[in-house]
Amino acid sequence: MCRIARIHLPTLRDGMRQTQKNINSLVTTNTTKPNFFLLGAGRCGSTTLYSMLRQHPQIFMPDIKEPSHFCSYFQVVKDPVSYFQLFNPVEGQTAIGEASHVYLSNPESAPVIHTLFPKARFILILRSPTERAYSLYQWTRKANLEPCETFEEALEVEGQRYVNADFFNKCPQYFWNFMYVRSSYFDVQWARYLRFYSPEQFFVLSLNELVANPVHWMQQIFRFLDVDSSFIPAIRHLNARECTPMLAETKQRLDSHFKATVAATNALAGRDLHLD
Repeated sequence: MCRIARIHLPTLRDGMRQTQKNINSLVTTNTTKPNFFLLGAGRCGSTTLYSMLRQHPQIFMPDIKEPSHFCSYFQVVKDPVSYFQLFNPVEGQTAIGEASHVYLSNPESAPVIHTLFPKARFILILRSPTERAYSLYQWTRKANLEPCETFEEALEVEGQRYVNADFFNKCPQYFWNFMYVRSSYFDVQWARYLRFYSPEQFFVLSLNELVANPVHWMQQIFRFLDVDSSFIPAIRHLNARECTPMLAETKQRLDSHFKATVAATNALAGRDLHLD
């Protein structure tokens, strides 16, 4: 398995340029805009985190969890006016955000978001990249999106899919959701944002940490967002759902492959995130 930082399909950059052009005029008006983004990663507890963030009276996040507007080839909310209208219900909340995990894995999102929201803050919740890759496969299988009957088969064909423009163009869902290994390189993804933003604009934690002490970590996040950190949200059930265990040999192989990813991600965070 090789580490490839970005997809080599020329349609992406053109699409993001058009997205940026379409909304440049909107963000210079008095339109309510997001000032923080929960970037995921997907399958790392972002839905749980989103639901707890929304409980805070000083935080607004729209009902559509993942509008994915700044990913030109997987926009849930396509029209820029409709995107900003998601934030119209804001009534005095000071932390205004959304939670599109595609912005982390899509290589073209970071520069566009920076151009539009240079002062934005970001929350990252991560987990073992091995567990995350397997959880993503389980999800695509359950959603009847993944034809490969075993995780091992899906890993085997990932490299072919990655360079296959036809697969990209006919992909039944978000392209990176079928890149189980390549979409789990958290260090590469985070580094793309650090080219544009300072480390102080990021709050990062692991799913393991949130499960172990949810009140502590939620209050740390509230402090990061400059809202009342004494607020205690209702804690959602955080235990992972049972699924068919990964083959021990596959887990060992992926754990070995992701050692560099875990080490580099910890280095970016400046601490051990317990991603092993």
